[in-house]
Amino acid sequence: MLQRYIAVISLLFVLFPPLLLANNSNKNETLSTEDKLYGLSLLWKEVNYNFAYFNQVPELDFDAAYQATIPKILATNNTFEYYRELRRFMALLKDGHTGVYYPARESKQYFNWPAIWAIEAEGEAIVVSIDNQLQSEIPLGSKIISVDGLEFSSHLKQKVMPYISSSTKHALLENSVIAAFSSDDIMSSEIIVGFISPSGTKGKIKLVRDARWRHINYSSLNYPSPITEGNEVSFELKWLDEGVLYIALNSFHDRSIYQKFLESFHVIEKAQTLIIDIRLNGGGDGNIGAQILSHLTQRKLEGSKWETPKHIAAYKAWGRNLKDSNSNNTLETGHAPTIYPHNNAHVVPTFVLTSRYTGSAAEDFLVYVDKVKHFTIIGESTNGSTGQILTLDLPGGGKARICTKRDFYPDGREFVGVGIKPDIYIERKIDDIINERDVVLQQAIIEARKKVVNK
Repeated sequence: MLQRYIAVISLLFVLFPPLLLANNSNKNETLSTEDKLYGLSLLWKEVNYNFAYFNQVPELDFDAAYQATIPKILATNNTFEYYRELRRFMALLKDGHTGVYYPARESKQYFNWPAIWAIEAEGEAIVVSIDNQLQSEIPLGSKIISVDGLEFSSHLKQKVMPYISSSTKHALLENSVIAAFSSDDIMSSEIIVGFISPSGTKGKIKLVRDARWRHINYSSLNYPSPITEGNEVSFELKWLDEGVLYIALNSFHDRSIYQKFLESFHVIEKAQTLIIDIRLNGGGDGNIGAQILSHLTQRKLEGSKWETPKHIAAYKAWGRNLKDSNSNNTLETGHAPTIYPHNNAHVVPTFVLTSRYTGSAAEDFLVYVDKVKHFTIIGESTNGSTGQILTLDLPGGGKARICTKRDFYPDGREFVGVGIKPDIYIERKIDDIINERDVVLQQAIIEARKKVVNK
């Protein structure tokens, strides 16, 4: 179960970076008024100077939001409540690479979850992983309908979504469903969860938020998600059919992935078609994906273009060249490195599998193969969030991150805030989850077989 624990912690890192990255907080639980004001003001200042995606939130008056948050943070009773308000404030920017990190002490003291996990499908929350001891009470595949008597969608909107930073609506919904049972309130608190089983039976179950610090044997549906699979295996290679080779790239954080790819290239060269699975790849180092692609193309590939705010005080005083939406900065522009093909590149029909979890450097990977004829993207729209993070230290031991770089396609099309759309879109269905059908992979195999000769 160590791999499951690692997978869950990795997922919470994505959803709630505040929980796992911050330094230890001060011994005093309550910050001074001066520290509270300084922390909020630091965020307001640095966001105004450095945030790259004000264009994604044209309706947001950030100065007014800052003013409205001042009395809220001054009214907080402890460091935990203070950081909750900071998280709410930063979530207004609607960016998956921007947010606030709880101090470690507050995370350990307040944050926990029950031994049950759900994911979103067709607008519903479906249970995909649960403690073996609870499975007889709430079966896998059950639909969640309420939490503590509150209708589930209302629970998400009131209790969960305001604190989650996300660039797209579909990622916000998914992240909120996954975090729906988690608590950043009282350790080991209880919740009442209402559900409908796959057979149609309604029920309620009392759950204790105590799973973080105990060993649990989970039962899970065999369906591709960070909850049910995790991404502890960063690279996987296997034959699915005659001439059809499957390559899973589950992360770009580990530089050994490229070495493993090179070591496997003698096998890859034998494939008539490739299926590259990046559905569980939340990003990492974009250079890893670029290096891999250099062996799979015979033409040079252009990466994303980018902009970043650049503050020139005299320009602001003169009121000229104020191009960006918050009217404080000029813009510095650039582009990702061009990929040049290796002499031994293996170019065959290649099908790339994507999901709502595909993000950051994995999306940069997809930008490179845009309009490349032998690449076809199959699956869901991606997470829709990438960029370069600026990290800040906050009073009390927490941290914040701000996305400082706006990325888009070479031709100017946006993908942050919407996600990269696949060539063949496949909607996630409740029935496929319950019956453990990987329809995205099945469709890719069908498409790949069409390209295999001498079958």
